[in-house]
Amino acid sequence: MPVARCGRLGEHGLRARVRAIAQVIGQGAHPSLAGGASAVFGDLVQRLQVWGALELERGRAFLFLPIAFGSGILIYFAAPDEPTLLAPLALTILLAGLTFRLRTHHGTFLALAGAAMVSCGFTVGALRSAWVAHPVLGTEVPYVRLTAWVEAVERREGGDRLTLLVVSAEPALPVRIERLRATARAASGAKTGSAIAIAARLRPPADPAAPGLFDFGRDAFYSGVGATGFVIGQVAAANAGEAPRAIRLRAALDRLRSAISERIRAAIPGPAGAIADALVTGKRDGIPEGLNEAMRAAGTYHILSISGFHMALVAALVFALVRGTLALFPSFALRRRVKALAALVALVVSTAYLVISGAEVATQRSWIMIAVVLIGVALDRGALTLRTLALAALVVLALSPESIIGPSFQMSFAATLALVAGYGMLRPWAERHAENRAGAGRALLSLTNGIAGLATSSFVASLATTPYSAYHFNTLQLFGVAGNLLGAPIIEFVVMPLEILALLLWPFGFDQPVWSLVGSGIHWFVWLMEWVASWPGGRIVVPSFSPLSLALISAGIILLALLTTPLRWAGVPIFLVGLGVLPLRDPPDILIDGEGGSIAVRGSDGRLRALSPRGNRFTLQRWLLSDGDARQPAHDTIRSGVTCDPQGCGAILPGGDRIVVSTDPEGLADDCREARFVVTRIPAPVPCAARVIDLRAIAWTGAVTLHRAGTNYRIETARPAAGGARPWHRPRPSGAMPALLSEPTTAGPVVVAPAAAEPSTEEADPAQ
Repeated sequence: MPVARCGRLGEHGLRARVRAIAQVIGQGAHPSLAGGASAVFGDLVQRLQVWGALELERGRAFLFLPIAFGSGILIYFAAPDEPTLLAPLALTILLAGLTFRLRTHHGTFLALAGAAMVSCGFTVGALRSAWVAHPVLGTEVPYVRLTAWVEAVERREGGDRLTLLVVSAEPALPVRIERLRATARAASGAKTGSAIAIAARLRPPADPAAPGLFDFGRDAFYSGVGATGFVIGQVAAANAGEAPRAIRLRAALDRLRSAISERIRAAIPGPAGAIADALVTGKRDGIPEGLNEAMRAAGTYHILSISGFHMALVAALVFALVRGTLALFPSFALRRRVKALAALVALVVSTAYLVISGAEVATQRSWIMIAVVLIGVALDRGALTLRTLALAALVVLALSPESIIGPSFQMSFAATLALVAGYGMLRPWAERHAENRAGAGRALLSLTNGIAGLATSSFVASLATTPYSAYHFNTLQLFGVAGNLLGAPIIEFVVMPLEILALLLWPFGFDQPVWSLVGSGIHWFVWLMEWVASWPGGRIVVPSFSPLSLALISAGIILLALLTTPLRWAGVPIFLVGLGVLPLRDPPDILIDGEGGSIAVRGSDGRLRALSPRGNRFTLQRWLLSDGDARQPAHDTIRSGVTCDPQGCGAILPGGDRIVVSTDPEGLADDCREARFVVTRIPAPVPCAARVIDLRAIAWTGAVTLHRAGTNYRIETARPAAGGARPWHRPRPSGAMPALLSEPTTAGPVVVAPAAAEPSTEEADPAQ
């Protein structure tokens, strides 16, 4: 009977069949050599059917629902144009109906269920974009006076970053911007919930630094931000009437967080107090950048981000405290479900922690995961199983589908998947052999507890997150395991329990001694992190690789972690193929950012050179990291071989061609005769013997890269020049788009048009 018909047997029949077939396999049935290739193939098919039935019997199909759902979301974001809502919604309903109708046909049911989840993910992505849709600024606005409510204030070393809910703008903006972010160059004095009046220069949210890199504009779109900019002059108080209810709630929450911050920093001065504050309220201002870099080098910077690490610690500590305390009263503990009560109390405290910490998106995802786990504990379900993780992933993706393309979601779920799967694979074997005191099982069981268990967990989590760290940040921290092994116990077993105790004692006035102990623990943590960061060779910069490679690596990890039969080993070749295509990259020879103000070219030594004297340092840094280059933008070699004069800059490409950035109409004709490439914002003269890259077209395409292919060049753009508009793309200018790359012309009168206005070269914060 084929496996596809097993669904008709009912659950009892399927279990009996699986056990019978598994017993045959276990008896060592092997293909007969006399049977030839057909016998070998038939035996392989039978084994695959048996293994597949075993996976279904063990409930592994449910674990692939979030994989299918997430795949649909990824397909939505990869779509060349924004879909209509009706088509994916109708397809999802149709597939869901067919899945229900054919639920008794086992194989067909599984295929249709997977397809329905893919379609559902695609639909949820489209619905989410439609739900948050808002206008996006299309062009720079040099000056505007704004009256706005302050939604959030982020204190930084170079000033404040304000998230503003716009009340009015004078003169009126080209589109109605509801929310924007503006950076003040000094302390603004603004507070959450206050109404302010400012003058600002606004620009559209930043494009990717290059095609395929992180899209800051998309991130801003899903945050409701339609413009970014800089504050001109001082921030003044304004009268905007009664604040909206959401603003009043934010203000009340900010006052609570500020009170906690002031209490902590008064008790623990200096960087240690800033770290203690970050662990509770999520406010990271006041931490010196040098200390941030030391924690990044030691692989412990994630400790400052209130996410799964902190939520798990708080929930576990509260759960253990409540359960242990109630266990001291046997008459109560024997009659009541103490475990469930402790889980519910931990959930309440975790929710309060979510609110106090500012409820950032990453914290919300972590809270959802912890809530699913605690509710499972309260219902006597497995505390942390693969099914719980799958359910948490479905909830997170349904509420925030855009998170799947960000590093936070990918790294947190990869680490959790590896830890849960590894624990699930090794723990049962260790427990079966634990009675033998001299056996490996006893030793392995010991490794899952204590400091050795922490080291193993740190290694597994670091290994699982390595591909995603390399993909998103182009760096590998080799000493991350050592840093977490030395630093995590201090935070986990000393600092966080003491901070919870201090917060509980604060209303009674007995918290100061506890904060002093917290400060001592953090001082030890900082010393260890600076020591680990001082080890040579800990940071490796790796070049960018394709999303296909990351997808194959992820598929391999998922198969190895989720499956239980020999089918899991299919993940190994898939993983290796993903690693094999890593070097298959086509590095660009010419890079131009989304504003046309930063330009880089590949020199004869294969390394990038900055061809724009006033380019954006952040953009250049992203280009260098994407190229696997550890140099800083200010390094002397960044401009070696580049010559500049008042009319522009020039350099030599690897093939010997000369490229020139021309900014002067009077020298443009000479550049056309002497160079093979001319990059300019000025309409090129006719004739022009050089290839011309017209920077005016950047307003349509966003960032551009050119890749040499023989004597020609292949062009990649961050946005499609025509069609393919997505909601987070800035609006295209009106009129016809100039040709981005023009071939040499040899006829016609020499006519040079006046120069167009140069773009602003002021440093922009892409994260605005």
